[in-house]
Amino acid sequence: MTSAPPDEHLALLIHLAAKRLRLEFARRSADFNLTPSTARGLAFLGRRPGASLTALAEALEVQPMSVVRVVDELEARGLLRREPDPRDRRALCLFLTPEGGSVVARIWETLDAIMAEACVAMTAQERTVLVRGLQSLTAGMERFGATEAAHG
Repeated sequence: MTSAPPDEHLALLIHLAAKRLRLEFARRSADFNLTPSTARGLAFLGRRPGASLTALAEALEVQPMSVVRVVDELEARGLLRREPDPRDRRALCLFLTPEGGSVVARIWETLDAIMAEACVAMTAQERTVLVRGLQSLTAGMERFGATEAAHG
C-alpha cells in the first residue's frame, strides 16, 4: 500500500475525527458536570458492570492509583457503588447506581447527537460502511497488543 497524501491519510483522518469528537463531547458533557474521565468511566461501567478498579484504569489508560480519584468522585455523587469482589476479598467490583445509569443514558444521547450532526452529509449506507470498516480496522489492530475489552 502506498502512502496517501497527508490530508487523505487514514491515520491522520482517524486522529482528527477522534480529537474533534473528544473536544465536542468534553464541551457538551460539561453541561451535566462531567469531566471526560468521569464520563468515560461511567460509560465503561455501563458496558462492564462489576469491573475492577484495574479494568477501569486500563479503560481510562491511567494507573490504578489514579483511577481512585475518579471512582471517589463518582461514588460521592451517587453515580456508582463499590462492592467487595466475591472471588477476591482484597478487590472491589464497581457498579452504576440507578442515577449513574441515567447519566450513562445521557452520555450516549449526547454522543448520538454529536455523531448525527457530524454525519449529516452521509447516507445511511455510508454510515453503515464506515462502522463496518472501523470494526474491521479495530479487529486488525488487536494484533498490536491492546484489547477492546480493556478499553471499552
